[in-house]
Amino acid sequence: MRKAGVHIGFALIAGAFVSLGLSHSSFAKGSVSSEPAEQAVMQAPVLLVEPVVMANPNPAVPLAAVLTLQARNAVSVEVSIHERLAGRPDKSWQLSAPLSPDGSAKIPVVGFRPGSELTFTVSLRGSKGALTRVPNELAFRAPNLPDVGLNWPKIDTLELDRAKVEPGITFLSVRRNFLGRGSLMTTRQRDFQRKFGLIIALNEDGEVVWYYKSPQRIAGVQSMPDGRILMTLADQRTRIIDVLGNVEREYVAALRPDRDPSSSAIPIEGIQTIHHEPYLTKEGTFIAMSANARRIDNYYTSVTDPNAPRKPQMVMGDSIIEYDANGRVLWKWDSFDHLDPMRIHFHLFQPYWMTRGFPGHLDWTHGNGVSYDEKNSTIILSLKQMDAIIGISRKTGEIKWIYGDPTGWNGALAEKVLKPKGRFVRYPFSPHHPHVDGPGLMTYYDNGMFQAFPFTGKAPLPQHLNFSRAARIQVDEKAMTFEEVWTSETERTEVSCYNWAMGEAETLPMTGNTLLVRANCTPQDPAVSDFNEFDLSKRFVDELYGDAFVDQYTKDNPSKRVARYRFSNPDQIMSWTLYGGFHRSSVAGGQ
Repeated sequence: MRKAGVHIGFALIAGAFVSLGLSHSSFAKGSVSSEPAEQAVMQAPVLLVEPVVMANPNPAVPLAAVLTLQARNAVSVEVSIHERLAGRPDKSWQLSAPLSPDGSAKIPVVGFRPGSELTFTVSLRGSKGALTRVPNELAFRAPNLPDVGLNWPKIDTLELDRAKVEPGITFLSVRRNFLGRGSLMTTRQRDFQRKFGLIIALNEDGEVVWYYKSPQRIAGVQSMPDGRILMTLADQRTRIIDVLGNVEREYVAALRPDRDPSSSAIPIEGIQTIHHEPYLTKEGTFIAMSANARRIDNYYTSVTDPNAPRKPQMVMGDSIIEYDANGRVLWKWDSFDHLDPMRIHFHLFQPYWMTRGFPGHLDWTHGNGVSYDEKNSTIILSLKQMDAIIGISRKTGEIKWIYGDPTGWNGALAEKVLKPKGRFVRYPFSPHHPHVDGPGLMTYYDNGMFQAFPFTGKAPLPQHLNFSRAARIQVDEKAMTFEEVWTSETERTEVSCYNWAMGEAETLPMTGNTLLVRANCTPQDPAVSDFNEFDLSKRFVDELYGDAFVDQYTKDNPSKRVARYRFSNPDQIMSWTLYGGFHRSSVAGGQ
């Protein structure tokens, strides 16, 4: 019986052919031949090193394999893979890869299901285009998934309209959350959250077909055109990996509090943080958010009492930076230079930066997503604590427009606020990561938090009366208007999901469906306050268990849900949350 990860070599006779300098096809024809036939034999592919398939040597991606070989007189290798899994339909697919100058090949094999049996048929393509099949097949047994518990979520497919769901693979940034207030966590409880991360890839049926294990919490993840994966880690790093989990490049905020001087990560000078999710431009540069601190005198000490005493405070505000492959900053925009620090959010005092190496620092803007509208040369920035999505000219750095509730914008900024065109459900409240779908067209996730602002007399909307959603808007920069052209939901129902943070919404290319990543759906409990985590007389949202969901909605109005996958912890002693994710046609990706 073969064990998982044990590679199977070819028959010894194949090695005998190689040692004699003969191809398999020449052996089949016999040793006596004319001179032209002998020349053809010499040009035929010849194995130098037998094909072998083995478990991925990088433990960061256990559900992967690597096929290796070396040959002469061949330009590429083509592999047919057949997958069998008890109780599930068989699957087949093909791989193709060029040989390196020395005739070797190392081919990642990804996209198979845990516990499945794989059979490989290998062929070599000669320089004249002819295909020579290697006689024997290879076999490999895929490893099983980790047990459900504190290190792995329970994943269930709750709804699936297979005919209407987008084909392909959904990658998800998965986190585990200790049930408790961040301001009261011990170091070990905080490490439980922050020194663990997963990226899990699901096929259309909700089956795991790839995953990546990280010793650091992962925020945003993005697909790169060549199939690699770009991510931001919770310790102010941006990382690029291949599908086998090999780290190819890292960037780090040079001024982060706990930067390791021995790290090989490329430092980005002059910044304290890189956070949430970077954006890869077509030019190969990166646009990212970087929160940095400023001291503001006579600043707020309360978000409920406008007459509370003021004092000097260290305040974190977001910059946008564009940097190249060498970490050199090419462009920078600073919110302190363009926005009003006195326009604040009810979560100004949340311990977001306090628990990330910046004690006593207040969370003013809390940027959580940046994209680029190339046609309009507009950088689009989502600011959770501003309850707004802002369009910025890449050429001049000036604010072009503000999509958000007009409350609290004064002077020249008030003139930048877009006016609604037609009916719409609501302005964005704690929006998350806009995705550009076309000129002026974007899809974003709307948490819906609070729907009120400090010192206006309007109370925050309780979470049990609220709901989160995805929305798509069309911005007209000339008319300074927006039109809400689609939304997943228009009102709260008994089955609505409200998540107080994170989440992502992305338009899918083939069906036009929208992918919704619902970070964590909190209980609709009137007794819960998600407003002030420092008020120990009330229950706070972080103390309660909730499940996370991944949905697909149709492009219709009204929209219909055609898929739902749930991430849960059966013991409910901690919560699994989903920061966000992306969708692409295959696990390996690439163009």
